[in-house]
Amino acid sequence: MPDSPRYFLVNKRDEEKAKESLKWLAKINGSDFDIDTVILNDVELTAEKTQAPEPTFLEAMKDFMKYKELLVQLGIQMWLWLVAGFLYYGFSFSWSELGNNIYISYVFAAVGEIIAYLGMGFPFRYLGRRISIMIYYLVASGTFLVALIPLQLSSSFSLEQLSCLIGSMFVAATFCGIYLYTMELAPTSHRGKMLGYSSFAARIGSFCGPQASLLFSWNKPGTLILFAVLAASAGLLCYRLPDTKDVPTPSTAAEVQRRKDEKDGRVQATVVENKYAAELP
Repeated sequence: MPDSPRYFLVNKRDEEKAKESLKWLAKINGSDFDIDTVILNDVELTAEKTQAPEPTFLEAMKDFMKYKELLVQLGIQMWLWLVAGFLYYGFSFSWSELGNNIYISYVFAAVGEIIAYLGMGFPFRYLGRRISIMIYYLVASGTFLVALIPLQLSSSFSLEQLSCLIGSMFVAATFCGIYLYTMELAPTSHRGKMLGYSSFAARIGSFCGPQASLLFSWNKPGTLILFAVLAASAGLLCYRLPDTKDVPTPSTAAEVQRRKDEKDGRVQATVVENKYAAELP
């Protein structure tokens, strides 16, 4: 498979390669559109011609220091991924501690995960990425607290097991959804690095998650409170990030910072200050 047309335009500045990629996409979609007649251009790059076509590793690292918004978004994304990995594998290895029958527990967990994957697309489409992930994390946090209530619903099913099952469904939907959110949030020039660092954080959480089965056997209420606090922190931090629904993907780190400045009003203020400064004698 070829790289995306946007990749060739942003990182390689190669219009011919971008057209070849578009031709391949048109072919697999059964389209007879004449790509050769199309003029490709990324208007976001017109003011940044002095920037290298594809930043080296050191240049990309400097961008994280130079553009604070890019660094903030990376840090929050890494925490979201770490918490998702910890909670997901924490439950995957702990169902034997949350029910009377390990086989029934894992069957319900598998069905719940299927439902989570099938249903996660609707909130993402209509509510946006940020709000959806916030809801997933905060609802999961609430269900973990409800699980602390000692209530037996039937001879083989308790409120604790039901609440944890619902919470694990929202965690599974979050773990799946943050892939899309991070790819849309990261600028094209730094997308691979942001995904790599986020995945690295998720591996740390995934490594620590199975140890939760030991925590459940040692102190189940304390473990559920820990899960609730982690999920709530991720949900609240997600509010700091911008939404990506119906928003063009940023091309460079500078564009990420510019969008944040425009949202905060700093860009407009600078323009006004420069205007009055130019009128001074």
